[in-house]
Amino acid sequence: MQRNIFTRWLVATLLLSGLMAPWVQAAESTILTLTAPGGFSKEYGRIELESLPQAAFETITPWTKGKHGYRGPLLRELIRQVRPDADRVNVVALNNYSHEVRLSDYDDYALILAMSEDGKALTRRNKGPLWLLVPFSDHPKLSEDPNVQASMVWQIVRLEVLD
Repeated sequence: MQRNIFTRWLVATLLLSGLMAPWVQAAESTILTLTAPGGFSKEYGRIELESLPQAAFETITPWTKGKHGYRGPLLRELIRQVRPDADRVNVVALNNYSHEVRLSDYDDYALILAMSEDGKALTRRNKGPLWLLVPFSDHPKLSEDPNVQASMVWQIVRLEVLD
């Protein structure tokens, strides 16, 4: 009995101290792979992406009915952790659809990797686990731009930073 209590205490202590973080992260499934020139590759799970600074907005999109709230990390912040001067990213979906996004085109907008809609995690059934989005309702002209619409990739599985 005392051994069981000690084991629980030890595991809790290690978890709280962060020493078990690599094992916990390894157990988390990958939802995004980020690559960059020079052979860089990093895998992210939902928990790790949620630990990044988040942005949120409510918007109407051309692909949904009504206004919804979306939340997720800013794409430019995620990319700049790897390559601060990067401006081009190839966004790749589960079905291999891809679109090159120029980050400087979105300097005035919150371009997020939406992970949730109305407080619920996005799933493959509703354009997740990641969906690139801008606040269309705040900037209506964006919803009329075919390049912007093509950039709003859903079911994202990979981001490829380009030179």
